[in-house]
Amino acid sequence: MLTIHINVSGELGDGTTLSRWFFDRVGTDTDWASVDTGDSHTVAIKTDGSLWAWGRNQFGVLGDGTTTHSTVPIQIGTDTNWLMAAAGFGHTIAIKTDGSLWAWGSNSQGQLGNGRDRGVDSGSLVPIQIGIDTDWAYVMASHWHSFAIKTDGSLWAWGDNHSGQLGDGTGERRLYPVRIEDDTTWSSVASERIHTLAIRTDGSLWAWGNNWNGMLGDGTTTSRSSPVRVGMYYDWVSVAAGGGYSVAVREDGSLWVWGSRTLLTFGGLAVRDLTVPTQIYPDEHWVSVVAGNSRAFGITKDGRIQRLG
Repeated sequence: MLTIHINVSGELGDGTTLSRWFFDRVGTDTDWASVDTGDSHTVAIKTDGSLWAWGRNQFGVLGDGTTTHSTVPIQIGTDTNWLMAAAGFGHTIAIKTDGSLWAWGSNSQGQLGNGRDRGVDSGSLVPIQIGIDTDWAYVMASHWHSFAIKTDGSLWAWGDNHSGQLGDGTGERRLYPVRIEDDTTWSSVASERIHTLAIRTDGSLWAWGNNWNGMLGDGTTTSRSSPVRVGMYYDWVSVAAGGGYSVAVREDGSLWVWGSRTLLTFGGLAVRDLTVPTQIYPDEHWVSVVAGNSRAFGITKDGRIQRLG
């Protein structure tokens, strides 16, 4: 596993708090299966199904029962049936191979989905099961809210919703998972603090939440509390939501960006108030993208990782 990041609280997992500006290997293990990063912590799953975490442990986001930071990966519990884990701003959510949903960390806005919020004891320092359903297949943790997709393709959301970022047609905070529309063809979802993007199994792209600078990509600056279609293409394969902008990849390997972010300049194109997806880096062939508050990265078909802005 390779990392590159600010490392104030050990987010890199290399045993130090030294920031790295080049890729740095984390330990010597070669059995990592998946990894996800939040604001200041990281969670990962190994091929044996064990769950590991490291970094800043405010609110108990690591899930080890403490609030002690860790500069190296530490195993969370002893279970070896973890399937997917997602790290948010101050919380973590995960699913097990039996389809059960789990969460831990801060619950200030109901982002754990356990029916509670805010109170001093509303969060959890260890993984707790959310509900009794056993058909969860995909999870995504954002700032103060969370998303999940079930095996039937239905999309669910909970937590902070002040900008309509949950997509349930309201601006109300949700303390339990609530279903988003009746559609059962959701494939993946990406969300930043105030806007959300998602791809359906037919390759269509959808967006909702705050749209003050066109970051939803629907050609307007009108905010939406329910999913709205982005363009007419049916071949989107990867999408990421950043701080005031959005970036995505189509099946042909083309890279597209929209929204506004003065800190970002993609391919020589100043990203300011682009209300529809605009293609950049036309000579590259991209596979996937990730985005943060002010930086985005893409992976090309030949395996290179490239900073996009």
